[in-house]
Formats: sequence, C-alpha cells, structure tokens
Amino acid sequence: MSSPIWPALLPGRLRSAAVLVGTATHVLPGTLPSLPQAKASVAALAAALTGPLGLLDPSAVHCRIDPQIPGDVLRLLPVPGGDELDLCLFYFTGHGVRGEDQRLCLALPGSVDDEKSAERTSLPVAAVFQAMRQVRAVHKVAIIDCCFAGRALDASEAADIHLLTAVGRTRKALSPEGQEHTGFTGALLRLLAEGVPEGPEYLDLTTVYRRLAVTLPGTRLPAPLQRAFGASGDLALARNPAHGTACTRQGLLARARFAEQVKVLGLARRPGRAVLAARLFEGIVTDAARELGPIHRETLLYRHVHAAATGESGDPGRACALLERTVADWETVASAGDTGLDAARASYAYWRSHTS
Repeated sequence: MSSPIWPALLPGRLRSAAVLVGTATHVLPGTLPSLPQAKASVAALAAALTGPLGLLDPSAVHCRIDPQIPGDVLRLLPVPGGDELDLCLFYFTGHGVRGEDQRLCLALPGSVDDEKSAERTSLPVAAVFQAMRQVRAVHKVAIIDCCFAGRALDASEAADIHLLTAVGRTRKALSPEGQEHTGFTGALLRLLAEGVPEGPEYLDLTTVYRRLAVTLPGTRLPAPLQRAFGASGDLALARNPAHGTACTRQGLLARARFAEQVKVLGLARRPGRAVLAARLFEGIVTDAARELGPIHRETLLYRHVHAAATGESGDPGRACALLERTVADWETVASAGDTGLDAARASYAYWRSHTS
C-alpha cells in the first residue's frame, strides 16, 4: 500500500508578507565587486511568487535593491505586534561577509569586507532574524543566497525560523558568468518554473530543498543547507506546474534525468544515493511499461539504465539478470543496427564479468 501524501500548508495570499532584497551595486569605501545578477534574481523571484503559479499576492511582496543602511531593509518587514500572518518570508541575494566571531553579515553597497568593519558597514543577519521574531506569523522563512550563508544557522535569533541557504558555512556562493541570475536562485527559479513530475500538487519547502540538493551539485554548484522548524517543511511556495505528468513521455524523461543526477552524486560523494537512484529508475521502468508497453523502445532504454544503476549501486548479479531479460526482449523488436541494443549487450557483458 502506498503511503498517503502529506498535505502542503498553503499560506493565505493576503495573510502573508515577503521581503526580497538584493545588493547588486558596490561603491567606495566598499571593497566588493558588483553583482548585477542580484537585481534580476529579486525581480524574477517576486514574479514567480506572485505569478499564476505563485501563492502570494503582489501587494504582500516588497522588493528592495541596493539598500543603503540596515533600516532600509528592516522597515520593510511587517510591524511588530500586528495582525497574525500565515507567512513572513525574507530573501536576500548578494555578497555575504563575515564579521567578528565569523558572524554572517549581508553586504550593502558600501560594505567593507573585513572582520572589524563588516558588521558596521553591512546588515548582520542576526538583526534580520531578531526583527522577524517580533512579527506575529505562524511560519517564518528566510532564504539566504550569499557566500557563507550557512552561518545563518549559527545565529541564536534564528531558532524559530525556517532557513534555506545557498551554501554551507565555509563555501562561497557562485554566480556563473553570463547567467542572468545567481547560481542558487537560478536553480530555484528553474525548479519553480519546471516543477517536479512525480511531486505533489504544491512545491513545499522540503521538496524544494531535496530537489536543489541534487540539481545544484549536478551543475557543479555548492549544495544548499536547510533547517526546518516544526511543520515548516510542509509550507508551500508555489503550485507544481508538472504535477500529474509523471507518466507522460516528457515526465518520464525529466524523472530519468533527475535520477541520473542522483546516481552521479551518489557515486561521487554519497554511496547511499546510488541505491536511491536505482529505485528511482525502477519506478520509471514500472510506469513506462504500463504507459508505453514493456518492449517500447523508450521503455527498453529505461530498463537498460535501471539495470546499470542497479549494478553501480552494488548489485551486479541483479544488474546482469535485468540486462539479460532486457536484451532478450529488445532482440524481438530491434531493427538492424540498433545502437541501443548494442549498448545493452555491452552492459550485459560488462556486468556478467563482474559477477562471481
């Protein structure tokens, strides 16, 4: 029996508030390079949260580019003691600098990147969290896209705030040259736009994190971090545009691409992920066989990659058995010179040589 789907928590459109901040320009006496992707990232995320798939009302989202002083940001947050909200969301993209005791600070245009000056010339992330704690909201979420963003988890003021950070405590966030958005926010925007074929109707924060934890390293970007508070992981940001497409040909292909990223990540860093990848491919094969037929060429291709992933997860005997059946079925429908069949035969020979 399949497990029940845990329902997403949907914030009320008019009972939510979001503050999106980006520092794109840096001026003297600041010592940081400009980051034009920050401005575009704020605008694009605001559009995603308030557009046809978003769950927030445009009137509830406040954006600020290049705030000059901390007050320019803090005054955008809901007033303390006001009406209770479903959601208070804060997002920052720009440079992150470290102050005394390595405390994270969010860079402003004039920020000086040295330990003694950072807190005086920047916006300490602890000040944001302290202001958020004064807001009456069921859920408080902070998404931090900057270098060393994981240090936000060390702030005691963030104890009851859901945190999603672009990188860990010691890593630098990357903004690939020629890209419109920062690396992390670009991946988040793609996820919100493309969705998850096998995912729930709404993209909750747990689904978002799990997906980004695979897709970001898959594009050679740092892995994000997340810390939930209570049921905050069930909180949704937007509708899932790919919901209900898991068994379509497009959905199957998207699932296979993701499973391949999981496999590569597992082989390189976390062996347990290789086992997960094999299970993901097994589900794809089951759905493809039901929707397309067990000997449809696309199904046979998925059967091949499932078998290979099974071998790479540490079970060469089962991989060999799966490939033997795949090759036998493929031979009944293959045309002359079918390269897919040739590849499956080669895989069968390879894994057969690895069985005792």
